[in-house]
This record gives sequence, structure tokens and C-alpha cells, in this order.
Amino acid sequence: MANSTPLQFDVPGMTCDACIKAITKAIHRIDPDAQVSADLETKRVVIGGKAEAHQLIGAVEAAGFAVKAAA
Repeated sequence: MANSTPLQFDVPGMTCDACIKAITKAIHRIDPDAQVSADLETKRVVIGGKAEAHQLIGAVEAAGFAVKAAA
């Protein structure tokens, strides 16, 4: 089931476009149709899709990034 509200996470170690690509690739491995947007200035990733929050966090952490729930 799709999340009705996009999930937001802070990824403090996201510093460049390559980071965004790695995070997006990791998310698409578990949810190929997920909509992913990332802002380097705020270090925030917004994800719309069908995966659960814990799955998304696990994917981003597996890609080598720490994840915090967005405040």
C-alpha cells in the first residue's frame, strides 16, 4: 500500500550529487517506483512510495548513510 504522505528523513552525511544518486539507487532497490527528492542544503530526503519507513531507513543505512527522522 502506498504511503499517503511522503516520508521525510534527515541524512547528515549527504554532501553531494553522488550521495543523492547512491541514496536514490538504494531506495529504488526496495521500491522501484518510489519518488525520491533530496536537498543538499537541508540534508533532507523526501520519499513517496509503498515501502515502510523502516525499510527505507535500512536501505539508506546499507548505502552507508546515517538517517534521522525529520524534525
